[in-house]
Amino acid sequence: MKKIWLKLTTLCICLPLAVGLASCEGEDGPDPEPQPTATTGAYIINTGNWGANDGSLQWYDFTTGEVSSDLYAAQNGQGIGDLQDLCVYGSKLYAISATSSKVEILERSGKLVKSLPMTTDAGQPMEPRYATAGEGCVFFTAYDGTVSRLDTLTQEITGTVEVGNYPEALAYANGKLFVNISGLSGDEFGGNGNLVAVVDAKTMTKLRDITVLQNPYIQSLTGADGYVYVVSNGNYAGSEYIPEDQWVYQTLQRIDPSTYEVEELCHASYIANAGDKMYILYSEYYLPETRRCYVYDLVNGTETDLPIAVDSFTSPGFIQVDPLSEDIYIGDSPYSALSTVYVYDKDGQPKTSFETGMYTTNIRFVTE
Repeated sequence: MKKIWLKLTTLCICLPLAVGLASCEGEDGPDPEPQPTATTGAYIINTGNWGANDGSLQWYDFTTGEVSSDLYAAQNGQGIGDLQDLCVYGSKLYAISATSSKVEILERSGKLVKSLPMTTDAGQPMEPRYATAGEGCVFFTAYDGTVSRLDTLTQEITGTVEVGNYPEALAYANGKLFVNISGLSGDEFGGNGNLVAVVDAKTMTKLRDITVLQNPYIQSLTGADGYVYVVSNGNYAGSEYIPEDQWVYQTLQRIDPSTYEVEELCHASYIANAGDKMYILYSEYYLPETRRCYVYDLVNGTETDLPIAVDSFTSPGFIQVDPLSEDIYIGDSPYSALSTVYVYDKDGQPKTSFETGMYTTNIRFVTE
């Protein structure tokens, strides 16, 4: 009997993350870094079970092929709580915890430098969600409807702006932030929003909204070509409760950061960028025949299927690509069990796999 991919939910206990955040210059100085020649490893983000304090941060060493125990617990003598997202920036890590409602600055070893509890003026949890970086700052969304700016030199919050109902993943391009507004509704079919908010990163003021397909959620990245790529999750096409002429499919869209023009490209659930190629996992929960893993050419629009057995995954949570080798990493997180990350070469041939923590939702590569 074929396994099925678990339905995407609006809860944060086992959500996949937006596609990858690159390490960028910032606190270490404005000079451009030399082009990397090797990928040394990857940080593993384990969100953990809801409210169980079993989120964790691991390191996958490319030289030894070994996966560490929880770096945070080993360095700090306690669990991190949940771990929603991780931004690797300069010499530090920036850990985003949603249900724990905090942002923490860590050394690369996982040792805690500073913890910032995130609460509103009324003392309510802000529930920070996802992060990106640029201009010497880390920017993160929160479920109180805001985006905040953390200065990496002062390690203080230096600006906050309201952007819309339930902001999720965001990307930095051309001095601006592009923020997915999911409009989380709490019903079975997820967010009903259809906007990407644009924020001036220097002034932390909202410039405008861009209309996209329904439920832009946790996939947003700036491609190698400078465009912003966003996945809208749609409304669970194929559900018997929605007429077929109202189905909105999961779709990858490209936004020009200068003109704000939006272009629909192809179907996608999870994305990872390498040069002029987008590596894609796609599956509509109610339409199992849509399951596939393929490469979309961003220049000519062609699609090339990869020989990856997508039906073998129980609940894939992300796809990532090594920026140098273009090896493909896909995480599978079965319910209430440890996760597994599967590694393929750029042509989709299997290479290896390794076990990780509870609900692995992404990895962050480190190069030198």
